[in-house]
Amino acid sequence: MAHTGPLDQVRDDVWALTMPMPGAHMPYSFAYLLRDSAGGLHVIDPGLDLDENWGLLGWALGEIGAGLGGVRSIVATHLHPDHLGMADRLRRATGARLLLHRAEQEALDAQPSSRLTPETLAARFDEWAVPSDRREEMAAVAVRLPVSVAVRADAVLEDGERLDIPGFELTAIWTPGHTPGSLTLRDDRRSIILTGDHVLPVTFSGLGLGGATPGNPLAEYLSSLDRVAPFADHEVLPGHEHRFTGLAVRTDELAEHHLRRSREVASALEADAAASIWWIASQLTWTAGWKNLEGFLLFSALSQTAMHREALEIPAVRARL
Repeated sequence: MAHTGPLDQVRDDVWALTMPMPGAHMPYSFAYLLRDSAGGLHVIDPGLDLDENWGLLGWALGEIGAGLGGVRSIVATHLHPDHLGMADRLRRATGARLLLHRAEQEALDAQPSSRLTPETLAARFDEWAVPSDRREEMAAVAVRLPVSVAVRADAVLEDGERLDIPGFELTAIWTPGHTPGSLTLRDDRRSIILTGDHVLPVTFSGLGLGGATPGNPLAEYLSSLDRVAPFADHEVLPGHEHRFTGLAVRTDELAEHHLRRSREVASALEADAAASIWWIASQLTWTAGWKNLEGFLLFSALSQTAMHREALEIPAVRARL
């Protein structure tokens, strides 16, 4: 279902608010507003911290007969600024509690120590066998990769935990892959499921975009898709694009999209089991074409290739190829 305006009513006491993302590859994200049975408001993914968005949020609260003083909690599905960015501003203005998954808070805390440096990049490029004449362009981009906002949640959510929102049956599902602590929120009473960037209706979300993690993002993502696929009768309220139904079909598409790349990597390794990440990547299908990749796109392609190469050592991933 396409969005029809800045504020759409999704269910009784549930609204989707379109929050602009100027200059981004996506034009907007969604903030979801929930009104509990006592009249309190709860904001899911408040969006980028822009004055325009701040004004939109205040307007939307007024449209549903509330105000900033009525906001009781703020939940971010994951740490990216288009979802978490305005959370602290909203918290300071309202006194509402901010909630994140435990793994997402840990990822935020680890950001300063996990930021790429020239030394760590050089070691990674050696590992990937990047030619010397391509290193400078990637390093110049990689060291400037943005980090998310530095924020501490008032409380962390665990997998399966029920959120304290009277009149709702909103349950947290831990769905890592896009980021380490990505959250999906499910309400069976209203047959809705808020997926953040874990499942989008058109775009294939990137994986491993929340910093270093002890697990393999692809393996985690495939497992996370399995966790939400059974709720095919729920309407999906994603972080971008538009609402939709047919979650099981979409999760199959998402899994196949990533497994297709894994099969390509496996095929390259059959030709040369000791091949470098650089050589493997050069054998894969890229939308822009391998020879046209440069800067950040080249760095991203090599990172993805390394992730898929690592995932092939995991039995659960191998079994799905």
